[in-house]
This record gives sequence, C-alpha cells and structure tokens, in this order.
Amino acid sequence: MAGNEEERFEQFSVVLQTELLERTKKTLELLQPEQKPCGMLPFALVQSFVDLYVEIVKIGIFPVVLGRRPVRAIVGDVDWAREGREYLLSVLDDRSNAVFSSWDYAWDGLWNERRVSAADSHHEPEKEKKGFFGALFGGRSKTPKPAEPKPDEGGEVMAGLHTMFNQLAEKRGYLPLFPDDVKILKGLVRVKPGRVWDSWKQMNQYHHQEFLLTGNDQAKPGVLSECMQKCQFNLPERIGELLLVRAAVDLEHVDKQFVGKYIRQSARSQQEAERGLPYLSAYWKQMGHVALAEG
Repeated sequence: MAGNEEERFEQFSVVLQTELLERTKKTLELLQPEQKPCGMLPFALVQSFVDLYVEIVKIGIFPVVLGRRPVRAIVGDVDWAREGREYLLSVLDDRSNAVFSSWDYAWDGLWNERRVSAADSHHEPEKEKKGFFGALFGGRSKTPKPAEPKPDEGGEVMAGLHTMFNQLAEKRGYLPLFPDDVKILKGLVRVKPGRVWDSWKQMNQYHHQEFLLTGNDQAKPGVLSECMQKCQFNLPERIGELLLVRAAVDLEHVDKQFVGKYIRQSARSQQEAERGLPYLSAYWKQMGHVALAEG
C-alpha cells in the first residue's frame, strides 16, 4: 500500500471496529433487565456475557471481517477521518453488504465444532485457535487437549464458541446456549439499537395503558400482547424474544400467568412453543420463585 492508502486503511479499521462494537454492544445493553430476575437469564441479557462478547469481537471476529477482500474494497478513496462514519452507515444500510456477510462468516467459523484429523492436529492454524480461546477464557479454560480419535471417526472434534460458552454458563450465571444461538450473535449487527429502544418504549407504553390507567383512558385488553408479538417478529430472529424476557422481568403485569398465555397463543402445542420461544419458555418455568440476588 502507498502511504496515504495505508493511512486510509488504518482509519477505516478504527471506524469499522467502533461502529460494529457500539451498535452491537448497545443492543445487548438495551436487552438487559433493570429489575432482579426470578431465575437464570439468557446469556445475552447478562452483563458478564456482554463483557466477554466485546473481547470476542475484538479478538476473533473483527480481524476476520477486516481481512475479507470485499470489506477491504470499501476503503476506496474516502476521507475516513472526516466523513468515514457517515459513509460506512450508508454502506451498512444495504442489508446484503460485505460487512454483514463477513460478520456472519466470522461467527460461523468460531461457533461450530470442527473435526480435525490427527495429522492436522499439530498444524499452526489449530495452535492459533487455541491461543484465541486461551486469550478469551484464561489459562484454566483453554480448549481441552483433544482425545485420540477413534478408528471409525477419522479425526478429532475441536470445541467451538458454543461449547466454550456453555462451559461458562453455570459459573457466570446464565442459561446454556442452544446450538443455533449463533443466529442471535449474527443478528445483532443487523439491528440498529434505536429499533430495540423503540420496541421497548412501546411495550412500556401499552403496559401502562392496559394495566395502570382506568376508565376511558384504559386500553382494551390484549394491546400489550399484540405489541409484544409485533416486536418479536419485527426484530431479527431471537432478538425480539430476548426483549420479551426483559419484559417478563421488568414489567409488573407481565407475570407468570400473562407470559404463559402469551406462549400458548404463539404456538399450537407446548413443544412447538418451546421450540419457537425457547428462552421465554425457560424463564416462564422459573417465574413465581423468589428473586435471585445478583451474582
């Protein structure tokens, strides 16, 4: 790179990392309840996970995104120090842009467990991955040394982020993650925090109108449920559901009976409800217990 091209690339790198971290971290923070929960919360609603998430993006996600050729092509001749964020936001408004697809690629690569042959188990890429997990989880939580492969398996299974998060779930006090929860982490970058805030504000408004007002000012029964359903489906997959869990913690009249009815109305069977609303269903089962102290 020429001097000015290299400088533009460095400026682009700073603008891109700042934007990715700020918008996704803000979304996670907006999902966090203010009141004490009556049970364990989904991982995304726990502050200790958010802190870990920031490190994951910095160490494991952002370098992969930045290294993708379509992302590097965005640098162009933009004056990133002066107008970079405005230009980047215009790029991100295209929901099929290179940053989003590279973000997905990076999460998929770290999330999934992968099979590695015995011969490949000593290669440098694996050492780098062990180093990555070691940087995230500390010396005591590094990827365990793989067992020797069985003759019929032909390889060793190396743990991905899904396994690592679940090893920390009990220790840090959040619910274990589902195998497809990478959808949540990939969906974060596609939602502007303002959309989450607007959805939460609407839930509060309809909660107030349906349950706290009286007479002609009181809203008809069911408006809060309708609002919650709209938010659930308008936000990226599972993000809306996580906001419903926050409502179950923070909104007084979104109690166990209310949540149970909402879940039943959202599916034809309990099994279908637990598949479609797994975290809300898990939290509903804990409701009515004494509030947990903060960890």
